[in-house]
Amino acid sequence: MSSKSQAKSITKTSATIGFIILSITVTILLVNAVRQSFPIHPAAGIAVVLIAIGTYFTIYKEANTLLKTDLAPADFSTKLYEFIAVFVGSILSFYLNNNLSLGLVVGSALVGLVAYLVVPKYAVPMYCGSFAGMSSAALFPTYTGIIIASALAGLVYVLCRDVFGGFGGKLGAMGFISVVVTGLILGREFVPSSIPSLNTSLWLIVAALIAAPLTFYLNNHLGKGPVLASSVVGLVGGLVLPVLVPEIGTPLGVVVICASFAGMSNQIRCPKFWHMLVAGLFTGFLFVLSMPLLGGCGGKLGTTAFTSIMSAAGLVNLVTQQRK
Repeated sequence: MSSKSQAKSITKTSATIGFIILSITVTILLVNAVRQSFPIHPAAGIAVVLIAIGTYFTIYKEANTLLKTDLAPADFSTKLYEFIAVFVGSILSFYLNNNLSLGLVVGSALVGLVAYLVVPKYAVPMYCGSFAGMSSAALFPTYTGIIIASALAGLVYVLCRDVFGGFGGKLGAMGFISVVVTGLILGREFVPSSIPSLNTSLWLIVAALIAAPLTFYLNNHLGKGPVLASSVVGLVGGLVLPVLVPEIGTPLGVVVICASFAGMSNQIRCPKFWHMLVAGLFTGFLFVLSMPLLGGCGGKLGTTAFTSIMSAAGLVNLVTQQRK
């Protein structure tokens, strides 16, 4: 086998591993959502099942695409710099979040904004790292935990770089699985949480319905790109909402940046603007149901958005196929 063929084979194998990792990450979220939804109301459970159907249809289609596609291998230096960018972004986000007490939303958004302005070539992997850095100090009381999680996130990024391209939230899913694995390895206890009241939940869903299409508009229609669009929407939400509505402003800011990750999708994955409205609705809904899941783990917000946009795309494709 020639060196070129060997490189392509390694790239395909790495992408397959990355594909499996992201599919498992999404499954963790969906299994929890199913468990949480049916006790609330059967209609909520049915809604989650529909979301799962759309998600797995997209996963099925992406698997077929991966099998048929020849992936161009990236050189080692590119992967190394991306790994470093993820690692640095994670540590910096964790520091801003916990040590400077800026909170997970502002900390991550600032990392994304600075990366876009200072190192635009590596803004995407650095922003990816910032999601792992959204982890709580209650989960990682020392830097040992976040250092391990950051390194894992960098490795997962390199493995997943060539799969599920164009879907917002993918970066967060990479961070989430890395943090979860690290927490389990270190035997850490995840932070307990619960589903909010119905009134608060409705406001959270409304906020997601606004933030996702707004980010998508900034990203695609105004050409600001995914990192800048999400960072700006997240930063505004994290700074303004706690002041405007102090009673629920903090969780509103969190769901805003969560939904902004869905808005990082490109127009190939989300060709119609109303598709993003559906994704925003799913994001808000899954955000509420996922609040008790593995509390304190950074990247859960991105996983929520990733699942939501994949589900919206999958359901649209299913309906389109049935009409043919």
